Amino acid sequence: MSPGPAAAAQGSERHTSPVDVHVLLVDRGRVLLLRRNAQAPYAAGLWTLPSGHVEAGEDVVAAAIRETREETGAVLTRPLLRCELVMQHSGPQSDGVARTGWFFRALGWLGEGGRPHNAEPHKHDDLMWADLDDLDAVPGGIVAYVRAGLDAIAAGTAYALHWQKPGDAVAHAPGAGSALEAIPSVDHHNVPVRREFGVREWPRLGSPWTWHPDEPVPAGLPVHQSWGWLFAPDGRVLLLAGPARMINMPGGTVEPDDPDPHTTLVRECAEEAAATLGATTYFGYYRDSDGLFYDRRPAARIRTAARITALGPAAVDPATGFAWRRLLAPPRLAGALLGGDASLTEALAARDAAHHRLGVPRNEDWTVEEVPKEGLDFT
Repeated sequence: MSPGPAAAAQGSERHTSPVDVHVLLVDRGRVLLLRRNAQAPYAAGLWTLPSGHVEAGEDVVAAAIRETREETGAVLTRPLLRCELVMQHSGPQSDGVARTGWFFRALGWLGEGGRPHNAEPHKHDDLMWADLDDLDAVPGGIVAYVRAGLDAIAAGTAYALHWQKPGDAVAHAPGAGSALEAIPSVDHHNVPVRREFGVREWPRLGSPWTWHPDEPVPAGLPVHQSWGWLFAPDGRVLLLAGPARMINMPGGTVEPDDPDPHTTLVRECAEEAAATLGATTYFGYYRDSDGLFYDRRPAARIRTAARITALGPAAVDPATGFAWRRLLAPPRLAGALLGGDASLTEALAARDAAHHRLGVPRNEDWTVEEVPKEGLDFT
């Protein structure tokens, strides 16, 4: 069916938007950045990822491969690229024209003459490998929307907006806030996992809980629940699944005869998961303003990160009457499966607390494993 004259006229006036691609070449926790030279029409002297515009007739993957080779000499193939983020962005000098940026991570690359290098010195005057955990230390600063993209990726965000106003800084300014806005996705990475392991996320009822990272529970606010992010030596987190296939974490209600919430956690982990805990660290609490399932008064639900030293044979939980299935999943994926917020606030806080205080490695993989019924010994 052909469109009529009115539809054709309307179609000719449809909004169009440029598309750009950005590629993360990562080596041992460092990402390759290029510095735009003084003649650059935008963001001169600032650092950016290998990037560029999609050309006519070109798809975004082909554009990412082409731009990376032109700017760094690194040769990529389509199977080596993973899409990390799609972000619509508008800069302070864009005159209201927004772009759609596709951010890819390269799983590896082929080199022409060794490591990636500055292959276009007429566009860039320097190259560096920047620590992904300390991007604020990049001398001279990173282009604001590029830094926003890196921050979104670090938070596990798949879709985002970065909408700057006229007069905003072109360079990212540490501590000055960001125009980044995460767009929650229905599922990111976890649909195949749910299908493979036959699990569902846990729905959180009532009003949203308020997260208080690393703050002590205020005097007078009762602690009703104590839950744990339990880390295996490889940095993956222990999750539980019951007969209803809902994903949960070890922990539970603070009983009247429990002397403290830590005792509750140790007991619940043993009963539910046959887990033996090593070193632990408290990293925050949720304020549950509704107090659902209790006396409908505000209460605290605390969170602890812990090392697992052993997982014994699966056994029946005396509180539920069934044996929980046990899964090991990376923190970001665990946060998504647990139904956390779009920015995975709790999951990343747990990961960082375990890394900095307990020496647990950061696990950025997406591998999920079911714990065998006979258990695992991590010693």
